[in-house]
Amino acid sequence: MVPIYYNYLDTPVGRLWVAATERGLYRVTLGPSEGEFLTSLRRFGGEPERDEGPFRELFNRLRDYFRGVPTSFSDLALDLRGTEFQRAVWRAVAEIPYGRVSTYKEIAARVGRPRAYRAVGNAVGRNRLMIVVPCHRVVRADGRIGGFGGGVEVKRYLLRLEGLDRF
Repeated sequence: MVPIYYNYLDTPVGRLWVAATERGLYRVTLGPSEGEFLTSLRRFGGEPERDEGPFRELFNRLRDYFRGVPTSFSDLALDLRGTEFQRAVWRAVAEIPYGRVSTYKEIAARVGRPRAYRAVGNAVGRNRLMIVVPCHRVVRADGRIGGFGGGVEVKRYLLRLEGLDRF
């Protein structure tokens, strides 16, 4: 049984639910009810514990982020659970700077699989760390915005918040 802690932060795009294990930040997601979020966390085998402590620094950074302050999350400990390929994609996405975008094709090249842009899209779609691993900064090769787990309007909001008004 792995202890897991959770809390939430209300933001301009809605309630962000966060969870962490002893290894690091495990999940940042928008929107489910508390009950749905807790159900998703119970797969660790125990009852998630609501605790503010593990999230103070994250919440401070997220508040800055939503005020339009260029913010980095790259030094936070992350509990990335997925295949080796997914983790490579998530690490590459985490390196996209504030206010910049990359395409799925560029991420595929960055992880050494230049033709695997669809697989990259699938890995990006499975990202559990919204904003921290900034999948909203990944766009289509034709310049269109593409999909987003939090919804296209939230993706557009986040990109514009970062000064990318063309979206």
